[in-house]
Amino acid sequence: MPYFCPVRKVCLYILIIFIWAESTSFDQLLKLPVLFEHFKEHQLKNRNVDLLEFLAMHYWGQDMDDTDNDRDMQLPFKKVNINTHYILFARFTQAPRIIAAEQTVSRTFTIYKDQYHPDPNLTSPFRPPCA
Repeated sequence: MPYFCPVRKVCLYILIIFIWAESTSFDQLLKLPVLFEHFKEHQLKNRNVDLLEFLAMHYWGQDMDDTDNDRDMQLPFKKVNINTHYILFARFTQAPRIIAAEQTVSRTFTIYKDQYHPDPNLTSPFRPPCA
């Protein structure tokens, strides 16, 4: 088993976290403060709105007609964009060598015979009726 120094191990974990965060919607969790700020804005308009009603209104049901659609679209998981970019780096200890190999192909081909074509009268769409 190869020996990994602690710095390499930490760098590897950080790299894995960055790749995971880029290929998932992890960045949407960073928008949670916007969710709570918008909840406070709704509570200023209507004191009876609790958190569950707020979530149901914005995610599972019909939103109030309060002309704040731009603010609603800033909430987490309203618009999810996932862009994935995978790059593979290979480090070689030696330069790879390409070895050309001679290859001979020997095949026997049959002589063309007319018997391989079907009868055109049998494949024609306009045929005489069969009895």
